Parts: sequence; C-alpha cells; structure tokens
Amino acid sequence: MKKIALLLLTVITISSCSLEESNEPSFYYEVLPVESFEVPQSVSFGQNYEIKMTYKRPTDCHYYEGCYYKTEGYSTIVGIQTYVLDGECSALENQEPIEASFTFKVDGLHNATQPYIFKFYKGKDTYGNDIFEEVSIPVNYN
Repeated sequence: MKKIALLLLTVITISSCSLEESNEPSFYYEVLPVESFEVPQSVSFGQNYEIKMTYKRPTDCHYYEGCYYKTEGYSTIVGIQTYVLDGECSALENQEPIEASFTFKVDGLHNATQPYIFKFYKGKDTYGNDIFEEVSIPVNYN
C-alpha cells in the first residue's frame, strides 16, 4: 500500500509541473514613435543637456521601458522603448501625450567640426520603411 501511495504521489507531482505552461507574463519590445521633442539650439563641449520628448501608448498593453537610442557615426536614432504584454489589449483613444526625457552629454569623442544629428523615430510609411525627423545641433567648443 505504501508503494502505491508513493507512486500515486509521484505521478501527481510530475503531472502538476508542466513545462509548457507558465504563470509569468509573456511580452516583447517595441519602439514607439516620438510625437514631439525639444532639443537645444546649440550645445557646448563638456555640458549635459536634457532632451524632452512626448509619445502616445497605442494600447493598454504598452509600458514605458526607457528611451531607445542608437548611435551611428555622428548621428543618433531616438525613439521610445516599450515592452508589450501579450494578451487582450485595448486601444487607447484620445489620450494626452506622455513625456519622456534623457540626458545627453557632449563629450570629447565627437569631431569638433561636425554637429550632433538626432534622428527622431516618427513611425513607418505605407511600405513599412522607418520614418525619421532629423535635427542638426551645432557644437560650441569654447
């Protein structure tokens, strides 16, 4: 009888530990377009500057993760990094824009003759190509 009870307990324990099902939420990352932004007219070497942006969440499953930026040469692509929970989501209509910002430091690695170029992600065109709004900011090396 003890062997049968032990065998039954083992079977129940193994069957209750399914590897396929997880209680953890499933999610993926998505970069959202920047609705609007504020950048300085010019920047000075060694100084910090705050770049302010606004964006809108397309659904209630989108959550702010931080500012996305990727530097390529003398230009930096900027967007809003979100994580999106898998599941039933509701579209968010008529919402107010949400503010986000990051600090930008003018460092000595930048070529003094080149301006900083920010390319703010604005979404995709009808062909699925990324659209950017480019801003050039002159650098003062005084």
